[in-house]
Amino acid sequence: MQTTAEVPRSVVDLATLNVPLDSRRNLARAWLLLALLALLASGFFSILLVLSRTPQLQALFSVADFFRVALVVHVDLSVLVWFLAVGGAMWTLNGAPRQPALAWLAFSLAATGTIVLCIAPFAEKAVPIMANYIPVLDGRLFTGGLLLFGTGVLLLCLHSMRVALPVGTAIDFDAALRFGLNAALVSCVVSAIAFAASWRGLPAGLDPRVHYELLFWGGGHVLQFCYTL
Repeated sequence: MQTTAEVPRSVVDLATLNVPLDSRRNLARAWLLLALLALLASGFFSILLVLSRTPQLQALFSVADFFRVALVVHVDLSVLVWFLAVGGAMWTLNGAPRQPALAWLAFSLAATGTIVLCIAPFAEKAVPIMANYIPVLDGRLFTGGLLLFGTGVLLLCLHSMRVALPVGTAIDFDAALRFGLNAALVSCVVSAIAFAASWRGLPAGLDPRVHYELLFWGGGHVLQFCYTL
């Protein structure tokens, strides 16, 4: 059996993204920092999950079902924000250094939305809805944070599609990596279109559980392709 040391270097280093020295470097760092902070915050909410079920500490939580409240935020931060923020870092490295102000605006919207998601459980009393793909707290602050984050990511994707570097005609690992990143951009935009179409087609007066399930069902399926890519 061949060990890693015996494998040719060209096989071990499958694909790379060069880290530029211009504004893209700091922007990629910002997206990566957002991803890491979201992961840390999700860990904090996982601790609150345990504390909210501890008999001696349950009285400290003003919301009766804080377990589900903390679970909603934990899942959204550790899946939705984490995956798309890491994607933001990679899409930034995969693009040309054009219109940096627009790229930073996209990051600012996504970062602000993430902060709002973290604050919402303590700032408003909202019913937790365990909808598939994107669970939510049915309150204006939390849903506003989701909308801010989603708008920032969509703006990032549209900008990244405009400035994406050409894949080229070579059949190698680097080309495969760039093709995968470009395909992830397309799937993320298609997911946003599916969310918008679902929202437009939803009838009024639905139970919140049905409302959010139908809202996120189609786009959530497509979003899994983006995560995988």
